[in-house]
Amino acid sequence: MAKYDEFCAQILENVGGKENVVSAVHCMTRLRINFKNKDKINVDAIKAIKGVLGAQFSGEQFQVIIGQHVSEVYPEFCKLAGIAQGATVDENLDEKEPFDIKKLPSKALDYISGSIAPMLPVMIGAGWFKLFYSLFGPGLLNIAAQESDFMRILYIVGNAGFYFMPVLIAYGAANKLKTNVPLAVFLGVLLVDPNIIKIAADGIPFKIYGLIPMPLNNYTQSLIPILLAVWVMKYVYNFMNKITPNAIKIIGIPMGTIGIMLPLMFCVLAPVGNWIGLGLTAIITTMHGVAGPFAVAFIGGFWMYLVATGMHMAIIQLAFLNITTLGFDPIVLAGAQAANIALMGMTVAYFLRTKGEEKQLAATNAITLIVGGISEPTLFSVLLRNKRAMVSYTLGGLVAGLIVGLTGAAIYTPGGASNILCFLTYAGGPSSSFIWGSIACGVGFVVSLAVGVITGFGDKADGLQNYKPKPKKAKA
Repeated sequence: MAKYDEFCAQILENVGGKENVVSAVHCMTRLRINFKNKDKINVDAIKAIKGVLGAQFSGEQFQVIIGQHVSEVYPEFCKLAGIAQGATVDENLDEKEPFDIKKLPSKALDYISGSIAPMLPVMIGAGWFKLFYSLFGPGLLNIAAQESDFMRILYIVGNAGFYFMPVLIAYGAANKLKTNVPLAVFLGVLLVDPNIIKIAADGIPFKIYGLIPMPLNNYTQSLIPILLAVWVMKYVYNFMNKITPNAIKIIGIPMGTIGIMLPLMFCVLAPVGNWIGLGLTAIITTMHGVAGPFAVAFIGGFWMYLVATGMHMAIIQLAFLNITTLGFDPIVLAGAQAANIALMGMTVAYFLRTKGEEKQLAATNAITLIVGGISEPTLFSVLLRNKRAMVSYTLGGLVAGLIVGLTGAAIYTPGGASNILCFLTYAGGPSSSFIWGSIACGVGFVVSLAVGVITGFGDKADGLQNYKPKPKKAKA
């Protein structure tokens, strides 16, 4: 059997079979199919095939995004479909889709999801190292000294997978946008460069090129800064490619792109997440003053999105302020723990409703989150990539946060467990805080679990997301 027979058979089946395929060509990354009946093409099923990076209609053509190895897939697809092979076409022949603001949220989600997807193996692997570090450390089993070489390597590997997130995301974003990958990765490297981190830590004013003031922020483990930077870089790179004379392109394009992107990234794009976080802090403070419980409900329902994008770093300062002045935090950390448990409920539902290879990912996420308190793999591999997962978590978090707000449950000491035992952090004050905090967490878990199990996580009737059915053998 040829290398891509099974892969091509799945694509062929879901484009309506060989009787629905008129012809096919390919460019650098896409299999481009001319079809008879558009209604016979199952776009969602094709997107769910392992190895497919995306699928879309472009005019009267259906395109399956495969990647640089499409030239190896193409002959096998043509053979199975019973069609003649054609010549490679230009990658940039697609008609530009007119701007539609209604599609903006879905396009943004698609960009985020497509940028994250290539780094999932790193996040899953690093997540397990973080799990073992948490499991063997003093917080749980306490069977290994934190100073030991064994624990140190667990910490280093587990932390590196998320510390260098801007670099990893830059690679995925550049591939998604089809722009220069090395330059995009370099922008990610700049965001986590030790010198930039030291400048931010020292708090001494710094100006790019000695002219433009740079906000002093730490961008390790951040998402929004690099996504915005790579998106803008695509246009800067294309502009430099257009205006730079052929004789100096090899020098002029990278130098000009980096030179323009430095002030744009550090002075405008990268600080956006922090500015949004500060704005949300003001909104949450106002909400709590006017309608207290709803501010906590907001935290419960949306906290995980703030964590995934790095905006929580600005908001969490409000929690520390409350603890130092009031002795407890009834808003941010109180809602965040409710959000944590709601995310666990969604993760269990995801495990119950998925099959095939996706089941392995779901099991890994459930274990690392519930046992080890490591949320990042779940956030990036499921929550930000699946609209129904968002609904499941958000509803559970909103309900749990509202109960916390209505009953006055609060967190008295920052830190503590972040796994399934995180409800214990409501202890330390009045017994009512612990009781109602625990009830809120339990309700949030059940609501997220129930919503996820009932609605599923896919667009099909069976509610399964990314389920890889065994392809039917193509008829000769």
